[in-house]
Amino acid sequence: RNAPWPRVAMATYLNSINNNVQQFLQSDTGVKLQGLVASNAELMKQTALSLDSKVREKAQEILREKIREEFGAEIFDMIQALGTTTDTLHEELGLAKKQFPFSASVPLVQIYHNTLPHVKTEGPLTNVAIVNEGAYWADFAAGAYGAVGIDSYDKAAVSVGIGEKNGVDVILASLPQKGVLLPGHFIAIDRNKRAVVLGVRGTTTLADAITDAVGEATEVPEMPGLKAHKAMMMSARAVLERTRAGLNEALQANPGYMLIVTGHSLGAGTAILCSLLLKAKPLAANPRLRCFAYAPPPVVHPLHAPAVKAVEIHAFVNRTDIVPRASLANVFHFGQEIMAVDQLQIPFFVRLQLIRRDAKAENPEEEQAKAEIMKAVKAVRDRRQAEGHVKFVPLLIPGEVYWIEWLDQPGSVQDSENSNAEGKPRIHRAEAENFQTILLRGGSNALKDHLIGGYQAGLNGYLLHLQANNGCNLSLCNCQ
Repeated sequence: RNAPWPRVAMATYLNSINNNVQQFLQSDTGVKLQGLVASNAELMKQTALSLDSKVREKAQEILREKIREEFGAEIFDMIQALGTTTDTLHEELGLAKKQFPFSASVPLVQIYHNTLPHVKTEGPLTNVAIVNEGAYWADFAAGAYGAVGIDSYDKAAVSVGIGEKNGVDVILASLPQKGVLLPGHFIAIDRNKRAVVLGVRGTTTLADAITDAVGEATEVPEMPGLKAHKAMMMSARAVLERTRAGLNEALQANPGYMLIVTGHSLGAGTAILCSLLLKAKPLAANPRLRCFAYAPPPVVHPLHAPAVKAVEIHAFVNRTDIVPRASLANVFHFGQEIMAVDQLQIPFFVRLQLIRRDAKAENPEEEQAKAEIMKAVKAVRDRRQAEGHVKFVPLLIPGEVYWIEWLDQPGSVQDSENSNAEGKPRIHRAEAENFQTILLRGGSNALKDHLIGGYQAGLNGYLLHLQANNGCNLSLCNCQ
């Protein structure tokens, strides 16, 4: 017993044990035992997965509630729309590698966006006449949607939508069936302003506006060297095909009247392209042509093209409105920011805690995660700044561009450090290149910035400010 076993004896012994085990496993009792162990193991695995799934589901519910509280329920439509547009760039962005839901990364990208400075401007807009006209024609852009509470879309509904102005007659109103590449539109005669007005309706939801705004560019045969938003150019051609005869007739009956083309959102983008087409192929009376566009998406490239420079266009962007920043190129770069944050090795629950606490880190792990997020998004933006638009044509908003700023808005990230206790709007001249990135800024007003009512309020409020200050005296007011 005290002597070591010979190797042959040891091998024989172990072999006999193995044979006995194998015989037992092949017996009825052994088979049942193996099945019991396997089923329990699978049960334990499924239980663990189920618990993890429930925890994650609860966490995502908390996440959704936090986002809803911050922005309002409409934010989910916007996120879905941005997700849909980035899906079209699936291969370019490498979305197959995405670790987390789109909605879990957007608020984290926003952490960096909230640190960005406000739009770079070229000084306050002090031309009272332009502000006055901008405010006036905004009512017509709103009228293109018809009237609240009136289901039909006819001349009466548009007239009510405009505000039933004295001296204004709506002579045509058309709302094609949904899905047809022809937006609603109207023709009106304004005898007080001595103008014939072509108004183009935008989409009724922000999500639709974002989805439709993100499209490819195409050459414009009538304007060599110019590229334009393909779908909106088709819409513009369709609108003019339906309205050219009516416009000619209205102008012929009212000699000397100018032509105003206006719209909001996608209607603004279509209005801009209608104006370019009307300049390339003028109406019979060849009237003075002016375009007033509110919340227009980027629609042309390049800005220095002669066809663009030849048209008088006034474009207004309200604060952080996302549509004037929504283009295929801009969404692609936004998708890069999303993926840069998504691919960081930050646990899901650390991400959730940062979102719940408005990016207020409470421990070293969260501090490090926040720093990594900031660094990742900044790296994408720096790379874009250095390389420019590599994959897609950078469409832009043409004409004179004006940015409407709101100071001291409750529940919003401020656009300037200057104080304005009454929260009055200010309007600045800006370059179109300043709207070449998707910008997510926090606050309950973030989605409301796109509504035509916000543009009307901003223009009318600023007009009152200018009138009270005899234009704008920077020593007396706080415009900058």
